Amino acid sequence: MPKFQKKIFLILILSFIFRLILIPVAHHGDLNNNISWGNEALVRGFINFYESKNWPYSVPNQPPLYIFLFTISSFLYKYIGTISFFLNDKIGIFPSSFIWFWQNSGMDILVKLPGILADLVIGYLIYKKTNLKLTILWLFNPITWYLSSIWGQTDSVVNLFGLISIFFLLKRDLIKFSIFYTISLLFKPSLLILSPVLLVIAIIQKYKKQIWIKSIIYSSIIIILSSILFHPKFDLPIWLFNLYKDRFISGEIGDLQANAFNFWWLIDSKKVLDSTIYLGLPARVLGYLITIAAIIPNLFFLKKKFLPKNIFILLALSALITFLFMTRIHERYLYPFFPLATISLAFFNWLTIPYIILSITFFLNLYHLFYAPSIPVLESLYSFQFFPVILSLINILTFGYLLFKLSKIKTNL
Repeated sequence: MPKFQKKIFLILILSFIFRLILIPVAHHGDLNNNISWGNEALVRGFINFYESKNWPYSVPNQPPLYIFLFTISSFLYKYIGTISFFLNDKIGIFPSSFIWFWQNSGMDILVKLPGILADLVIGYLIYKKTNLKLTILWLFNPITWYLSSIWGQTDSVVNLFGLISIFFLLKRDLIKFSIFYTISLLFKPSLLILSPVLLVIAIIQKYKKQIWIKSIIYSSIIIILSSILFHPKFDLPIWLFNLYKDRFISGEIGDLQANAFNFWWLIDSKKVLDSTIYLGLPARVLGYLITIAAIIPNLFFLKKKFLPKNIFILLALSALITFLFMTRIHERYLYPFFPLATISLAFFNWLTIPYIILSITFFLNLYHLFYAPSIPVLESLYSFQFFPVILSLINILTFGYLLFKLSKIKTNL
């Protein structure tokens, strides 16, 4: 095995072990939803799953592939438990302690494992596209292992498929891009925020009509195959569209912000509906307008300077803009910035300081309200009302700095 392959293999193994060690640190309440949806899917089946009532925690608010993922986790948990009991009963040397371990920790391991593995694959992709140092930076950045190993979120799974789709688009393979981007959206619609930039890229690349048609067909097939078990009827497209519109994208919380240290936190950090009028417009509409206004100039820049390095930084900037100015944003929604920004570090040295700053503020935002593991000194900071305000201001000022640096690039065209 070549020297660099040995190094990346060792780093991946170490980061995997590190993440496994962190799994028992905390059990976030979000895991209860994922576990209950997987368990209920095994009991109730998939047909009319989203229409069912009487859920242990909350109604399913994630797309079909997300439900499939945790159905598999629930199945494996029960299957491994059954096999363990059988082996313990039939084979005297089988460790009884494993049964207790599996009953107590097995489910947490299984629901956190997809996010952990996706972390590693993203790290490997970063290595293939850039270098070993940036891979290490990604794998050991606290925002990655905190979300996957301690919180147990699946943002890395969604972003893994999104990142793969972007790589294929840069290779001018619209069909494979469409397939992987669709898969990402069928886990969670998080990366819809990147669609304007991705669409402009595809238009600039000038694909033939037949390629567009094939891409739409392949995406449609994936959508149907992933959803038909939940709604095996002819109105499947309308049913799925309404689910995305009313449940998956709109979310359960209609507030200005959902614990996100962004522009709207500065406006009002309390639970205020985004239907509230500001400057004559509902906050939700105002958020869309600000976001669109901030993204459009970057699209023109991309058209003038169509290079892979510019694509990555502009996609990262789009994710940051959305986090800062859209309403109903959760603290986790800054995550898409980081895989793209990590790759961008290979091309733009000036991105290093903003990257570090946003990593810190993002981690502190993730820690807010979760407070796991308990760090009293850190927790005490949040008792000061100005602390989240300062973090929100830092995020916005960092965004301003990024715009300034990008404007320097534009003037040098």
